[in-house]
Amino acid sequence: MNEIGQGLVLSGIGILITFSALGVLILIILLLKRIFPVAGAAGISDPSKFVAGSEDQSDRERLKTVAAAAAAAAISLQKRKNQASGLGEVLEIPPGNWWFKMLDRIQTKE
Repeated sequence: MNEIGQGLVLSGIGILITFSALGVLILIILLLKRIFPVAGAAGISDPSKFVAGSEDQSDRERLKTVAAAAAAAAISLQKRKNQASGLGEVLEIPPGNWWFKMLDRIQTKE
């Protein structure tokens, strides 16, 4: 068998193993779903918990305020990290003495 044929056979075996493992994983998931069904999937026991208007208006406003404050804090922290990183300054510093020696060779100072 030539090299191309051997490579194709090896690739085919690899793909076969991969998809068979995926099939086994899917069968295990289906089996576990059948053994352990989701509790309350047949019906909602208390539908009033999921009605959109059941929360108080003050709770909604408080949640909106907390969400806005968290978003503002995250944006502020991200901006502060970007400004205080000093990456440009760190990159300008040569990594060691060998850099100076190579720089001198390039500029023919040696």
